[in-house]
Amino acid sequence: MSNIGILGGTFNPIHQGHLMLAKKSFEQFSLDRILVMPNHMPAYKDTDELLDANHRSEMVRLAIQDIPYLEFSDMELHRAGATYTIDTLLDLHHTHPNDKFYFIVGADSLVELDKWYRYRDILKLAALICAKRTGTADSQLREAKSAWIVQVPEAEIYFLEMPKMDISSTDIREGLSRDDSLHIWLPDAVYAYICRHHLYHCR
Repeated sequence: MSNIGILGGTFNPIHQGHLMLAKKSFEQFSLDRILVMPNHMPAYKDTDELLDANHRSEMVRLAIQDIPYLEFSDMELHRAGATYTIDTLLDLHHTHPNDKFYFIVGADSLVELDKWYRYRDILKLAALICAKRTGTADSQLREAKSAWIVQVPEAEIYFLEMPKMDISSTDIREGLSRDDSLHIWLPDAVYAYICRHHLYHCR
């Protein structure tokens, strides 16, 4: 049996915060590998500024190319319509019935988990690794964890120990268009790719 992490997102673009999240999850939960999985069309996010999947995929590949425990997965990109986590977990359990899955989420996702489609089934199919974020109090996270375990007693919810990194892909996109220093949050190969293809109005 393998312990497999799942790090999903739009990765618009992928940045050092994502990589640190993966690194700490890998180290603290003895994961064998982590699937880095770009969304096709996230059900709960505004997609107006969502870059083409081919560009986002290539940036993910570049960002993780030298990190052996990270594996690019395009399984959500091949699914038509909105991207739902439950569909991904059901597919993974079908193809890897003997493995255990750890779904890596941010604090805001844990607090608002009941907005996710079939969230109770998600809790049955994967352990959650939750990264704390500024703006979400520890007490909120503890209350959310307790509430979900009342509903799904077999749920496993863990908190990740790592520095709070208050950077987002939105901040980076806006920074690149202003030509400021936020590019330091990008892996060098990703920043070079963005500049080469003139993405995000990069100067």
